[in-house]
Amino acid sequence: KQWYQRRVREGVFLGNNICIRLVSAAKNLGIYIDSNLSFSYQISKLKTSCFNKLRKINQMRKFLSNKQVLCLVQSLVISSLDYCNALYFGISEAMLKQLQLIQNRACRTALGLPRRESLEGHLQKLHWLKVRDRITFKILMLVFKSLNGLAPSYLADLLNYNDSSRSPSLQCYRSNRAIGERAFASSGPRLWNDLPPVISQCVELSTFKSALKTHLFKKSYCLP
Repeated sequence: KQWYQRRVREGVFLGNNICIRLVSAAKNLGIYIDSNLSFSYQISKLKTSCFNKLRKINQMRKFLSNKQVLCLVQSLVISSLDYCNALYFGISEAMLKQLQLIQNRACRTALGLPRRESLEGHLQKLHWLKVRDRITFKILMLVFKSLNGLAPSYLADLLNYNDSSRSPSLQCYRSNRAIGERAFASSGPRLWNDLPPVISQCVELSTFKSALKTHLFKKSYCLP
């Protein structure tokens, strides 16, 4: 009886000595997904990994040129920060702040900045979008590719134009729960419909990508 109770507490007991173990977070394609979709565990693991990489880059700095340091930071840390970052849309401000801390530390390492120096101008100098805008950028790139036959059908099928609209806007999926608003079928159209027509009406991928980054960059750093 005690053995049975212990197995039930640890997982779902199916009989015939079969028990499905329950975990607080499961890893899929390199991302830890928790039951609340807060991504707190994923971001904690990502922060630890990135800080360890930055620490090792700092230790090698005296053997590297400034260009080599920047290349390492972008390839090892910024790429990890951007990996599957569309999943972070709608997470809490506290979690966004943790992601921004990773980018801030990466900026300090890339440029060899003192710990207490302000980063606003330096992030802008590197032409790095801030974390929130990087997430928006990724989602809008997926929307553009979906609308132009450059994305898998399982994404393209989630997007439809409004028939009654005078402008080519997308239908937004509505959910009764806040977590549903984070889905691509909801977040993608909402972000797309907020774009200036000069960007959303681009035809070429390279043109759209350049115009979108410029738009988000100006918005991120309050530039005219």
